[in-house]
Amino acid sequence: MNGIRTDFYEFYWQHLLQGTKINHVVGWAKTLLLRSPGSVPPGLVLAYWTLWLLIIVGVGLTLYFSLMPAEATVSPWWMVAKIVGGFSLLPIASFILTEIVGDAARYLHPDPANIQCRHKIRSLGVSLIKELHNRNYDRIILVGHSLGTIIGYDVLTHSWPHFNIPTQAKGVASAALTELEALAVSIGRGHKDQDVQRKQRAYFNELKEVGGEWRVTDFITLGSPLAHAAILMAKELSELQQKQKDREYPTCLPTLEIFKKAGGTTEQHFTYGPQTKKTNGYHLPIPHHAAVFGPTRWSNLYFPCRFLIFGDLIGGPLREVFGLSIRDIPVSTSDNFGFLTHTNYWSIKDECNPSNSVQELRTVLDLPDNENQKESEKETMGQGA
Repeated sequence: MNGIRTDFYEFYWQHLLQGTKINHVVGWAKTLLLRSPGSVPPGLVLAYWTLWLLIIVGVGLTLYFSLMPAEATVSPWWMVAKIVGGFSLLPIASFILTEIVGDAARYLHPDPANIQCRHKIRSLGVSLIKELHNRNYDRIILVGHSLGTIIGYDVLTHSWPHFNIPTQAKGVASAALTELEALAVSIGRGHKDQDVQRKQRAYFNELKEVGGEWRVTDFITLGSPLAHAAILMAKELSELQQKQKDREYPTCLPTLEIFKKAGGTTEQHFTYGPQTKKTNGYHLPIPHHAAVFGPTRWSNLYFPCRFLIFGDLIGGPLREVFGLSIRDIPVSTSDNFGFLTHTNYWSIKDECNPSNSVQELRTVLDLPDNENQKESEKETMGQGA
């Protein structure tokens, strides 16, 4: 495409989560359900109360029939339904809990039985990122769907510190960094997502010029449960925000630190201060260990959810959760009339008329790297003028 070779790699991790049992899911479900309703993210409030209603009805019916006197008259049709339910609904429910919900329970619940498999998945993901960097690609795009977006986020978080240190100096090259940090200070004041992402790419190019080895330009999430990170990755929103402030969970744009200067003035940076690494006579700013979304753009596609069953309940917008510089893109599809669309982000039934979700996915992937070429041409024209 445009003379650019594109390779596709799949990071398969599901085989590392085998042996899931009901008790793994129950332990995780307790952390989600036994909480203050006020701590439930807005996108899950309806689902939270619906699930509680189903539990109460189920427990009530079970108690009713278990305590029913033996001589009580029971409709033959009810007996048939009871038998059919026992042989079909229970196995179906068990399959859903262990084979579908189970993966999320094993990865997200920090139970001792889950730590080893979670660590192995992250380690293999980091190894893959390192191997891709060893192959000298100009650009790496990480795309994740559903639970894969959380795994992708963790992989980026743990990979970045291996590549964030510049190794050579070609003059004082920090103009793009200065602009991006200034933008991070004033973010939320009417800046457009595309403007932020252009500056992120400029910073990526700048890091590359001074010997930075990081090559992940884009993180693309589809139907991401990170929208509900307030209860999936913390006890509540305030705890998640504290973890972000402590730089345990990277945000987009990165968390800023305040540096005091002589005279009582202050500066804010997502580097380890304005002067940190001296190379060939120049001081090169080093982005801190949680600054992965300085040079790496984050685009998030999601189907807006309606009435639990239309759209995608699992995904949602991320800007208010992981940073106002994430490019949230609500998408749509006519497949199945929009019913349970969680796996429809890349679904193509008519190549000549692909759904809105596919078109938007192609746009953010930008495999020919057209946007970067356009910006380079503008800079060249500006310098020539």
